[in-house]
Amino acid sequence: MTTKQFNEDVRAAIAASRYAPDMSIAREAGEVINHMLGDGRSVIDPATTIWTAEAAEELRARIGDNPIVGTDQGQWDKLDLQLRDAPKEVVLLAAELIFLRGHPLRSALPETRRAHIERVLSHLDAPATIPEAMSSWLARPAGTAGLDPGSWYNGALWRHVIWASTFVRHWNGLSEAEREAARVDPWELQHVMLASDKDRPDMRNVLQFLARPDVFEPISSKEMKTSIRDGLADRIGGSTGKTPASVDRDLLAIRAALTREIEGPFHFWSPGVRELWDSSPTETASSPDEIAELSEPRPRHYWLYSPGAQASEWEEFAANGILAIGWDQLNDLATYPNREAIRQALDAGKTGGSMRNAVLAVWQFQNEIAVGDIVYAKRGRREIVGRGVVTSEARFEPARASFRHVRSVTWTHIGSWEHPGDAATKTLTDITTDHDYVEKLEALVTDEVEAEEPAISTPLPGYDKAAFLSEVYLSEERYERLRALLTRKKNVILAGPPGVGKTFAAKRLAYSIMGAKNPDRVQMVQFHQSYSYEDFMMGYRPTETGGFTLTEGPFYRFCDAARADDADRPYFFIVDEINRGNISKIFGELLMLIEADKRGHELRLLYKNETFSVPPNVHIIGMMNTADRSLAVLDYALRRRFGFFEMGPGFDSAGFTRWQQDTDSPTLDRLVETVVDLNAAIADDPALGQGFVIGHSFLSQPTDSDSDDAWLYSVVEDELIPLLDEYWFDEPIRAQEWAGKLRAAVG
Repeated sequence: MTTKQFNEDVRAAIAASRYAPDMSIAREAGEVINHMLGDGRSVIDPATTIWTAEAAEELRARIGDNPIVGTDQGQWDKLDLQLRDAPKEVVLLAAELIFLRGHPLRSALPETRRAHIERVLSHLDAPATIPEAMSSWLARPAGTAGLDPGSWYNGALWRHVIWASTFVRHWNGLSEAEREAARVDPWELQHVMLASDKDRPDMRNVLQFLARPDVFEPISSKEMKTSIRDGLADRIGGSTGKTPASVDRDLLAIRAALTREIEGPFHFWSPGVRELWDSSPTETASSPDEIAELSEPRPRHYWLYSPGAQASEWEEFAANGILAIGWDQLNDLATYPNREAIRQALDAGKTGGSMRNAVLAVWQFQNEIAVGDIVYAKRGRREIVGRGVVTSEARFEPARASFRHVRSVTWTHIGSWEHPGDAATKTLTDITTDHDYVEKLEALVTDEVEAEEPAISTPLPGYDKAAFLSEVYLSEERYERLRALLTRKKNVILAGPPGVGKTFAAKRLAYSIMGAKNPDRVQMVQFHQSYSYEDFMMGYRPTETGGFTLTEGPFYRFCDAARADDADRPYFFIVDEINRGNISKIFGELLMLIEADKRGHELRLLYKNETFSVPPNVHIIGMMNTADRSLAVLDYALRRRFGFFEMGPGFDSAGFTRWQQDTDSPTLDRLVETVVDLNAAIADDPALGQGFVIGHSFLSQPTDSDSDDAWLYSVVEDELIPLLDEYWFDEPIRAQEWAGKLRAAVG
């Protein structure tokens, strides 16, 4: 076989491995992109040239130079203000960019995609009609093709338009030879996109896919692309680098390699493929971009559920092992991207009503119930008729006469039990947070005997020192010291000023020692001035009948769970604001029992005629804010029993430095430099000191946005300056001086 024939065979195999519906939406959007990269004409109004540097720059300036900060208005309302009185070319350019941004979204409703474009076009002086071809493209039913980037993509409208406008401006500044090279070579096109401005990977990845679906994957998340590549790199002899081009080239080579193992079209998250690269699949995620957003394992939830009015459907549901709800007119619930879309579909009369309970029940049934959750079926308000374990994701069964939204359930208990009090009247209620209520139902139905439940394999995400150091801005040496301190003392307090990531670090420290993200072995409470032994350990609580009952507190129950487990499996009890509580009042006799050398020793409890001990596998992690002026000196008895670990700003840590370099923001660099100088001034102030410096969390990237100038401006105005006003309330001139320096850094 010749090299040419071999390459043609590989290309043919790759083409056959791609889903036809995805290729179809790329071809449709490709008509718009061809004009973007070619003659510059509008698809909506072919007589008008819109893909010009001038139109792109004005659109960019209207949004980028006129940011509307705050949450009082939605992103589409803000865009309306920014497009007010815009020239025709700019409005049409915005509309077609909105089309490119929204067209590949799998879950978006056709009416929503169309409404967004019509909303932009409403800014034209003369009405414009969406062409017939584009109308047919927009009519594609939700859930049939495309990608699911998640809420972080949906909420980044203005950032996407700014980046795309900047790319169009850059494209028009290239020579014709450079443009022709990029039209022909997908890697050259990617190079041009990357060179246009600071990278916006999610929007760039979408445009790459729409322009060249034969080469690029329908995945918007940079992190997910890298995860897939790294997980399958052995198929191609190892990865070739970390750059976007390296990752995409590797993914193309991996797809070619997988065509020899997998028959027919596939995505990287298709059954049988995802398992090859993802060692800890998440049950509730359905696409790679959704998976990228999930950082914590989800604990089991408990639900109260009505199987039809007065349990009218219970006999069928119990016999068939299902859980089902009505609202059949909505058809497949998987096609609704958010609650508002459900509300609009239910509000056929356009009354504007909230329909809150119905919308919530439908949304939770489809999106929030998870495999392994416990469901209690009820009849009316006074009777429980069953208890079950959810064993499947939601599905739509159009062949059913009614109640077509279905999940599979193993009903572990079927019978009749008198409900304690009046049950909620809603179809579906998440009762997870009402621990006493859940315990009453569990005791009522299971008679305190652990039910025979089906084995549900949901592997926990692994977590180790490397994962900790990649997320927490702490050096490896200090991590080892902190881990050794907790292991030796059993109890530590993370002390530091605001914004150094104490709470974030506490849970991840626990995970790193456990070796997995297991929320079942971690519990958190927060102390305050009114917190008591009765809240923490046990005490008498009033009942609905006017009496009192002895109730066990969270620490008592946590120790019971740890004691029942293998002694080599560590448990972690986290206390936020530990120095806000009256320690002697809260801990009582526990002050002795929590000492490392007193673990396993027993004392008789204050409220109960039994002895109690703190198991050796229980560790306590407390957090203390050193900048809180309202706090008294920490109890010396507690100081002796806890190791203290000072946490400071991590601006000079390897993790923060790496993130700062990757962000590549001159504004962020200036602000970091200013805050470091500010911290030196705070530390030198006799009235403040090191315990009041500004932590790195203030300037760390939020999970759903970039560190752009608007966000940094908000950090300065809404967080840092008010904090300085509090610090230097008696020195307003000094506070104003530093406020000016901070504003200058982001100005």
